Amino acid sequence: MKKVLIVEDEKSLATVISDSLKNEGFETVITHRGDEAIDCFYKEKPDLILLDINLPGMNGWEICKKLKALSQVPIIMVTARDSEFDEIKGLELGADDYITKPFTPKLLIIKLKKLFKLSNDTFFKIGDITFDFNTFKLDTPEESNILPRREAQLLEFFLRNQNIIFSRETLLNEVWGFEFFGDERAVDTIVKRLRKKLGSCDNYIKSVRGVGYVFKTD
Repeated sequence: MKKVLIVEDEKSLATVISDSLKNEGFETVITHRGDEAIDCFYKEKPDLILLDINLPGMNGWEICKKLKALSQVPIIMVTARDSEFDEIKGLELGADDYITKPFTPKLLIIKLKKLFKLSNDTFFKIGDITFDFNTFKLDTPEESNILPRREAQLLEFFLRNQNIIFSRETLLNEVWGFEFFGDERAVDTIVKRLRKKLGSCDNYIKSVRGVGYVFKTD
């Protein structure tokens, strides 16, 4: 059973989310304060964190940054503000997804299940790189890196669909999920970070002017 840590200061909302997730077979833990989230993470060892931004004690940005330095456990950021700035900042800090209040339990559950979905084929060796989707480990001629989940999902999609040109909108739909309504520049943010970790193989992800991206090793 997958465990979800809910970090949400609105007690009634936290209870509704918890009940909805339990009905879908998830185990849940709730904390209402940001300054309790790190300790709760260590104690409970959740498989995913649902993290509000505006919290007492410590805001969601600080928590996300600290947790991503410690672990690759996926984080969904939650906010009451429909803000492009919040979405981009969350991605830059390593958040794996984003949801804006108010949202339906169904939408949240779709996002959770998408993040928990595991690939059947987990190991790739393409050109001069190797990638293990189970561990998110990327090996290039220069170094090894453990990728954040969103970068790993994008790389896996590219590896499974080489030599095909994809628009940013398509990448959002395929990697972020059809329910993502954020700015398409979120794709550019992740691509930039992924290229940096590809090192000398950064040219595998090619920009297609006015369209999007294609993954080609030649």
